[in-house]
Order: sequence, then structure tokens, then C-alpha cells
Amino acid sequence: MPRPKLSPPSTLIVSLCALLLVGGAFVADLFGARQRQLDSGAQQLDFHSRMLAEHVARSFDSIEILLDELRPQISELRPWWTWTPQEGHELLRSRLTRSLPAIRHLIVFDAEGQQRFTSFALPPPQITVADRPYFVHLRDGASRSHYGPYVGRNSKRSTYAIARRLDFSDGTFAGALMVAIEPDYFEEFCASTRPYEEFEAALINAGGRVIGRCRPTAERGGMDGTGEDFRRVLAGGIFTALPDDFAATRFETPEHVLVIAPAPGHPDLRVVSAAPKSRLLAQWRAQALQSALLGTAALIALGLAGLMIRRQVRDIRRYAKQLQTHRDTLAARVHEATAELEERRRDAEVMAEAKSRFLAAASHDLRQPLQALRLFAGRLGKDTEEEERELLGQRIRQAVEAMSEQLEDLLQLSRLDMSNVEAQPVSLPVEQLFAKLAATYCPLADAFGVRLVFSARGRVVHSDPVLLARLLGNLIHNAIKFSPHGTVLVCARWGAAGATRIEVRDNGAGIAEKYQKAIFEEFFQLKNRAREAHAGLGLGLSIVSRIARLLDTPIELRSRSGAGASFALRLPAAPAMAETPPPGNPTAEPELLLIGPPGSGCRTFAKRAAEWGYRVAHADDVAAARPLLAAGAIPIAFPDARRNDPDELASLLTAHPGIIIHPEGENISGAGPYHLSLPLKPASVRALLRSLHAASLKKTLPS
Repeated sequence: MPRPKLSPPSTLIVSLCALLLVGGAFVADLFGARQRQLDSGAQQLDFHSRMLAEHVARSFDSIEILLDELRPQISELRPWWTWTPQEGHELLRSRLTRSLPAIRHLIVFDAEGQQRFTSFALPPPQITVADRPYFVHLRDGASRSHYGPYVGRNSKRSTYAIARRLDFSDGTFAGALMVAIEPDYFEEFCASTRPYEEFEAALINAGGRVIGRCRPTAERGGMDGTGEDFRRVLAGGIFTALPDDFAATRFETPEHVLVIAPAPGHPDLRVVSAAPKSRLLAQWRAQALQSALLGTAALIALGLAGLMIRRQVRDIRRYAKQLQTHRDTLAARVHEATAELEERRRDAEVMAEAKSRFLAAASHDLRQPLQALRLFAGRLGKDTEEEERELLGQRIRQAVEAMSEQLEDLLQLSRLDMSNVEAQPVSLPVEQLFAKLAATYCPLADAFGVRLVFSARGRVVHSDPVLLARLLGNLIHNAIKFSPHGTVLVCARWGAAGATRIEVRDNGAGIAEKYQKAIFEEFFQLKNRAREAHAGLGLGLSIVSRIARLLDTPIELRSRSGAGASFALRLPAAPAMAETPPPGNPTAEPELLLIGPPGSGCRTFAKRAAEWGYRVAHADDVAAARPLLAAGAIPIAFPDARRNDPDELASLLTAHPGIIIHPEGENISGAGPYHLSLPLKPASVRALLRSLHAASLKKTLPS
């Protein structure tokens, strides 16, 4: 079987993968070398720190030996507390040698802590150390004590104390022999042995306080930081986040390495050393630069080789790409043509279906009124009585009106099906829309004996006025037809997010749940199974559904058999919507009834209520108020009316819940469920009116 040959592009891909693998291995080795170099530098730093710690231990051991030798010498001589300052000074000064540069002063203190003899001054300065912790420690019974760093009262500089207890012959406390350490000796020794200029170290106590510091060469001459926490001093304070226990011996930050080495034999002393990683990795950076140059050269060579290979396959790839482009273009054109044909086919099917429905409905539902017209016209041509001719003329007009209404519904439905109608929303005052609807449908409501009520409350919506009027008109028309001698309420209310909720409610026969989806289908008639011409075609709610989709607002239906129906839609508020007082509507019933003389505050309250969108009527007394309250108005009684006949007013407010408004300071106990005192709070009054109005509507309309 012949071995498959790789095509030029495949060869190039394999070469690139191999190059990436080699490059990845090179980079991994480079970073591995970096870590090894960093570990090596840290080990060197640790070695130097241990060397410094051992030097510190030897120096402190020498001082301890000096004190141990000097204390018995002082005790064996004649009582030292009887010495002259000259004798004490000579003894202490003679014990200082050049081999102990760590010693600054030798000092003897008496039992009271007074300075008696020094190695540096004659006569000794008069100071006391009775409050120093090392002196207190010795006085309490310790034989030796260490303390520091602290600022010495002789030199006014930082130092560290190593002290021994001096006793009288009877063993009682006689004083202290103390060595004050010179911190500068640590920097002098460290500077002569430092591995590089950036190296810095510090001698610290168990609490991390700096006793002596070896500063980097660049910082020599500045503050040495003695007495400070080494974490705030070394490397510019970069180690401040280190813990207090110092359990580890090595710490790293992104830029520095720190090593801690204990001083052998001195558990309270440590040497901490720090160095920047840039200095520890100097050799690695040089090697990395060389490797990067070699790698760049190799990449350039490989790139040139890749260009040579690319020249060989470029033409083939170009031809293949052109061929693929032509094929994709052809496929796209075929797809677009197919999609366009499919869309046109669907449009044709929709138009054909709409046409078929239109013709079928017209041929079926218009046949009855046409046949009736033919019969009525035939009878009208014969000799008939005047009364019969008037009856025939009335029936002809009814048949023509039925045909006109059915044709209008069919044409409206066809226009909506053909998608030739687009919504054109504008700012539309609901009060203005309701006024037009009232003028159109109040005569029809009167003919059916239906009470038609509109409540707009000054709302302004953003919608198409023609389509919205058609939608609400169909709902109102249906509500009137199916609520004989009932009540139909068309109201606008506050909705969520500032929207307006418009509802059309009736207390007719209602709609069973199983029909609540079917009523929005074409030609569905809940109570006209025989399809009588005078009952319409069953297109009203189908038109409502299509208009609602155009207006992008769903229709909400709540109903049950025998309990009326409620159709609701939510419309967005118009930009910069403002409440306006409703225009006069002679066909609408009053919502508030003010009872009392005009001068008792009724005029002011009526003006405010009109601004809130309520229709207001007025009655001088209870007798005049009773006929108006039968329409559902809310009674508002004023003090004068209450004083005229309290019992009669109480009876009225028991039957019709309302509000009694009392003068300021008057006792408000009495009839009626709600009592308010002057001066009124508009917000409270408005909220109470809304509650009473809602309760009034629930008594006459379905929930």
C-alpha cells in the first residue's frame, strides 16, 4: 500500500506545530533556569546571612565572657561602691580593647539605678536607669539581662544593653554592670563582606526591632532605621505583610527575596538579609538575552524557509479559494432565489386564502340580506297599504345597514390580512378618545337600554388613534349587544411602569372558559349558530385581535358564565404625559356628589376634584342628593349639611359610603365610615377617593 503524501499546506502545518513545540520547550527550560538561578541566589543570600549571624553570636559571646570575668573582679576588690569616680573609670576603661568593636560603653549602676562609673566620661553624667527593663529584671533577682534596642541616656543614640547583677556580700542587690552595644559595628563588618552593592541586612531582636542595620551602598548616609520594625525598613517597607512569628526562613515578594538566620546561642537575636530579584537574576537575564537572540535568528531562518514553501503553494491556494468563492456565491444566489420564491408563494397563499374567505363569507352571509331586499322590493311594487309600506321601508333600511356593517367588517379584516395597515402612534389624550366613542355608542346603548359609563382620569397614551378607536369600538359594540339593560364601563387606569390600562367591562351573560380562545377566531358566533344576518358575521373580536397585534398590545380577557366580561389592554404612556381635567361629557354620570351649601367649602373641593379627573355634582341637602346617589356617585358631606339633619345624613351615608369633612377642632365622632378634618391633606383625600371609587365600581361590574 503506497504511503500517503502530505500536501504542501499539511507540511507547513506540521512544521509550524513542531516549531511551536520546540519553542514551548525552550521557553519552559528558560523559565526553569530562571527559577534555578533564583534558588541559587537565595542560597547565597542565606549563606551570607548565616555568616553574619555567626559573627554577631561570636561578638555577643565575647561580651558575655567579658562581663562574666569583670563581675567577680569588681566583687573581689574592696567594696566598689566606695571607689572614687577616677578608680572606677580607670578599671572600666582598661577592659575595653580593639578586639571588641561592638562595645560602646561599660557602665556600673548602684542599687538605686544611679550611674556610678563609666568607661567614657569622668566624672560620669548623673543619670538614673531605675526604670529600664533590664535594670528592673536584675533587681527582681535575675543574674543577667538583655534589652534593646532603645535610645541611651548618655549618648542619645540607639543601643542594646547586656547587663549583669552585682550583689553585696550578703547576696542582696547592689547594682548592675552593663555593656552598651555600638550598632554601627554591624554595618562596618557587613559592608566589608557584602556580596553585592544592593545587599542589605539588619540585626533584629525577638520582636523584629532593628538593633543594627547594613544599608545598601546607595543608601549609606541616610537614616539607619534602628528601633523600627525591620519589615518597614528593609527594601523600602515592601515586607510589611510578613507575619509576626517568623516561622519561615525565606520570604519572597514579586521583586525581593528575604532570608532570616538566627544567631547561634542567642534566641532573641536574628539576622535578616534582603536582595532584589533583579540582582539575583542578573546572570540569568544575560543568558536569556543570548537565548532570545539565537531564537530570533532561528525564527527568521524558519520564516524565510516558510516564505519559500509558501511561494510553491500560493497559486494552488489562490485557485482553490477562487473556486470556493464561486461555489459559495452560486449557492447563496440559489438560496436567495429559493427564499424569495418561497416568500412570494406564501404571500400568494395568504392573499388567496383571504380572498377565498372574503368571497365565501360574502356569498354566504350577504345572501340573506340580498334575498330579503329582493322580497321586500317585490312586495313594495304591489298595491300595499301606507302602514305596510312604512314597515317594508324600515326592513329594507335594516337589511341595507346589516349589509353595510358586514361589508365593512369583511373589508377591514381583508386589509389587516393583506398587511397593508401599519400603526402610526401619536400622543393621544384618552379623554378625547372616550368622548368620540361616547358620541358614537351612547345612542346605541340607549337603544339597548344599557348604561354606558366612561372614566378617563386625564391619561395620555402613545398609540394609533384610528386603530385604537376601532378596537375599543368593537369591544364596546359587543358589550352593548350582550348586556341588555345592564352596565358597560370603559375606564383608563394606572398600569405598571407608567403605562395606562384601558378596560371594557360589562355585566352581561359572560363567556364560558372553553370559548375564551375561540371567540377571537373568524366567523365564530357564540349565540348565533344559525348565522342570522342581523347578528353580524362574528368578525368583531377577530378584528380586535388583529388590531391588538398591530398595536403590539395583548388583549386580556376575564369572564365566566353569568358574571359578565372584562377586556383589557395596556398602552404605553405618551412622552411628557400630563394630567388634564376631563372635558365636559353630558352623557357621563357624576362620580362625586358634594352635599352642602356652596359657601361651606364645596366650591374649593369641587375645583380640586375636577383637577384630579373626577366628574362632580352638587346637592344642597340630603333630599336633593338621593336621586343622584342612585347612579353610584360618592357622597362628600360638609359641616353645614351635617348640622341640618344628622340622623338623615347618617342614614344616607350608611347606604352610600362616603366622607364627612369637619371644621378644624370639631369632634368627628358620628355617622359615616370616613371622617376628615380641615385642613385637608390632598394626598390622603385622593387615595381615599380612589379606594371608594374602586369599591363603587365592584358593586355593579364583574371582578
